[in-house]
Amino acid sequence: MNHSERSPASVGRGERKQVTAVFIDVVGFSDIASTADAEDLEQWLEEFYAQARSIVEEHDGEVTEYLGDGVVALFGLEHADELTASKAVNAALAAVANIDAVYKNGGDIQLRAGVATGEVAVRRRNASNLPRATGMVTTLAQRIQERAAPSGVMIAQSTKDLLRGTIVAKAIPGQKLKGFAEIQTLYQPTATIARPDNQLQPFFVGRTNELSRIENSNQPSLVIGPAGIGKTALCRYVAQSASRIATFNANGVHTRASYQPFKDWIAIHTRTSLPEFSDIQRCFEPFGLSTDAQRALALVLGLTDGQRLLAEKSNVALKALIEDAIWQAIQAIQPDGILVFEDLHWLDNASFGVLVNILQSPEAGHYQILMTSREDTKIGKYLDNLPISLIPLDALDRVDASNMLDALAAGKTQAKNREALIEKAAGVPLFLEQLFQRSLSDNDQGIPGSLMDLLASQIDATGTSKPVLQCASVIGRNFNIEMLRAIAKDYEPLQPHLAKACARGVLTEQSNDSWTFSHALLHQAAYHGLLRRTRVDFHSQIASHLQENHADAVRRNPAILTDHLSLAQQHVPAIQNYLTVSQWALFQGAFEDAETHILAAISLCSQAPTDVDVHDLKIACYTALASIRVQLGGYMTLAVKEAFEAVSDLASTQQGYSAANGPAFCGMFSHAIISGDRTGADQFCKLLLETAAHVPVSETNGEVQLAALNVEACLHCYSGNFEKLFVEFAKLRDLYDIDKHGAMITQYGVDPFAATQMFDSVGRSICGETHSIRDLVAESDAHQDLLNIPVMLPYSLIWGSVPLFYAGDVTRAVARVKQGIEAAHEQGAAFWQVTGAAWLNVMDPSQSSTKDGLVAFGQVLNIHEMSGARVGLPYFRSHYAMALARQGEIDTALQESMSAVIENEASGLNCWLAEVLRLHAQVCIMAGQTEAATAAFAKSADIATSQNARLWLIRTRLDQFKAGLITKTELAHAVEMFHENATPPEIITAKEILADI
Repeated sequence: MNHSERSPASVGRGERKQVTAVFIDVVGFSDIASTADAEDLEQWLEEFYAQARSIVEEHDGEVTEYLGDGVVALFGLEHADELTASKAVNAALAAVANIDAVYKNGGDIQLRAGVATGEVAVRRRNASNLPRATGMVTTLAQRIQERAAPSGVMIAQSTKDLLRGTIVAKAIPGQKLKGFAEIQTLYQPTATIARPDNQLQPFFVGRTNELSRIENSNQPSLVIGPAGIGKTALCRYVAQSASRIATFNANGVHTRASYQPFKDWIAIHTRTSLPEFSDIQRCFEPFGLSTDAQRALALVLGLTDGQRLLAEKSNVALKALIEDAIWQAIQAIQPDGILVFEDLHWLDNASFGVLVNILQSPEAGHYQILMTSREDTKIGKYLDNLPISLIPLDALDRVDASNMLDALAAGKTQAKNREALIEKAAGVPLFLEQLFQRSLSDNDQGIPGSLMDLLASQIDATGTSKPVLQCASVIGRNFNIEMLRAIAKDYEPLQPHLAKACARGVLTEQSNDSWTFSHALLHQAAYHGLLRRTRVDFHSQIASHLQENHADAVRRNPAILTDHLSLAQQHVPAIQNYLTVSQWALFQGAFEDAETHILAAISLCSQAPTDVDVHDLKIACYTALASIRVQLGGYMTLAVKEAFEAVSDLASTQQGYSAANGPAFCGMFSHAIISGDRTGADQFCKLLLETAAHVPVSETNGEVQLAALNVEACLHCYSGNFEKLFVEFAKLRDLYDIDKHGAMITQYGVDPFAATQMFDSVGRSICGETHSIRDLVAESDAHQDLLNIPVMLPYSLIWGSVPLFYAGDVTRAVARVKQGIEAAHEQGAAFWQVTGAAWLNVMDPSQSSTKDGLVAFGQVLNIHEMSGARVGLPYFRSHYAMALARQGEIDTALQESMSAVIENEASGLNCWLAEVLRLHAQVCIMAGQTEAATAAFAKSADIATSQNARLWLIRTRLDQFKAGLITKTELAHAVEMFHENATPPEIITAKEILADI
């Protein structure tokens, strides 16, 4: 039976949001439609829809409905900001002006648009067949467009009030709209250039020298200084004159998340908080971004579509590809203008790699690049040797501080004790701003004496709202009300508290439901005002809330959970999540970050209290560390060996045996066997067998025992001990229950029955039971259907083709391999793509019958070798040698063939050794080395006989007979070993020879 598990869905009731609606309509469409050919009309409408959607999306809107000749778009639905109304009006103006509406007969079709702003109820995206938003604003926009002139735009009062002077609009009063009782004033806007998509401060004072240095520099500028000194304000002032600006914000909350600023940027430009690969294609493919670059972006986002690159590229090549892909994407969206990188002191290692790549690129000269940072050792590490203008930012002088006070007080009550404020602020803009806010209070109790006291006092001034701010500080500098309610529900309603904090300058409202502390130090002050035990409790609640209600977000970015677990003193879950975060970074190709996370987990293990058992987690950590280092340097490096040895030492010193070691030992066995390390495979197989012998079956429903049987069967298969393989599979078959064990893949990475079943059918085909192969493969496929685990599909298809091939069903085997390669391609399973390509060359020699095909076969082997996947490499190499020989490259073929024999004999993994020797003998014959061929044939026959590998033996006997090395009697004996119903091609050929046909 197939029991599919459904994870609990987050209950989403939607939200109320203010949006701006645009209704674009075709003037006189009914007249056109009444005489138009239906097919021509459909084609024209599709083009109209496509152009409208393109313009809407360029202005950060979303097309929500197509109504015959009308297009409805909403702005602010996903990402609202203070420019939402302006973007909507500009989109409407661009649509009526730029959409090519010429119909087939040459008639010039005109458009018009209406714009309105109002509140709607927003549904979640997965609310099937229901409108994204419900409210009268769309209807209002439709009625308003009816008042617009052809090629014109009309907007509502509600929209005009939000334009903030960026668009000139002429009033058209006295408008009666159908369905609306009140007489309205509408407005006719004039096209204008929208402001840059960044928040502009209302004033700026001082910094004359710094501005001059930035203006006169031909190099990127790094503005550096302590917190609160005004780094961001300076960069925003410089940037406000740019027509294009992109800002990449590092965030202290996301320091463990690789590429976070660039992931945020991708999310913004794909207009979805959790982009899929289709979003990347939609956003970047039109700019000519290559498929590999798109996959690299997908890898950065943790999408499976990008993970195939992990096996296709070395660490160095993959790192370069990711960095180039991000830079190409930025250039595609914004070919010039200003790039701002804020708070480099919080930037992750992987993002620093991207930044350095940008700064070293010749194309960086097309941009003005601004960076901000506090003093930090990472700055010197990454940027010391680059041509950068360093702009130190010092305190404001008294004149500039006085001017800043004047700007702060514009339209407000003047600050009390003006000179005292200037003195106390010591030229730090943040000091001055906060002191000014405090001075406006009627219950001002004086000025705090230090920065932290100032900030803490500012928070205290919010009175009964202070506990809400402290709760918010546990979440992070940025927070939303949904998350805040998880720990601050006792203070509902929360909005008045947040509004009060905004009025005091502690918070800034970002959108209808999200806020940020106005400065990082304000956030720190609120957080540090909590008792430690209170912090621990709140962090624990937030961690639970994330796990229970944001499973998908945590899956996408586990780093958001890690710190909360650690600060909640949940040592075991924190270490476990470090493991998850590390794996996440590894899937993104951020290998150094992945290693850093694992080392942090290992460090946390050492910090755990003595009453917390983290022994098994240490094993898991070192196992993961070994895996990461395999990716960094290959299977054979000293660092990998040291990590594996640490696991071995931990396991050998353990008092008793733990089921938790099962996945670790199983994973390490897989690394060893795939890399062709017989010694390591034996060691980890033994550890798993010992663990299975000591752990009661009831403790894990027999999972450890099944894993041990699977591993032992795998080792017997690759070692050529086929009879023992069959014995282990029989034991496993008796123990396995799909209802109990079908989910083992989540821990062990494989279903033990499916995997062992594959080994069993391959072993039986080699041992001559070819008559039963079709049934065995059908049984295996039926089991896969019950499991319904897509990730195992490439493995099932490709490995399941092997026994079919050995049974002589070559056509079906080749078709199956091709299916497996296609499935692997769709899943991004690079290992199986390469493995499938190798088997395809074995099964279908025509693949390498041309020069190009031969080169491609060689490249497949090189990828196997570079990745460290060596277990089947001698077998594949021997077939490559035969392909070389068939094309006349005898010397190279002989060299490759000999290498295959030597490597296979050294590994001790003798599943294919007899076949490798037989193929070597054939190459020797083609090279005229008869004695060497005779010896290789004899050795092949001896090994095949000892293994009861009847297929290898009959193949060798046929070759020996053709070479005149044996008689018909020995050939007949080989035939007699097969079941009477077995009819592989080799048996048919042998029987024909024996019958003298």
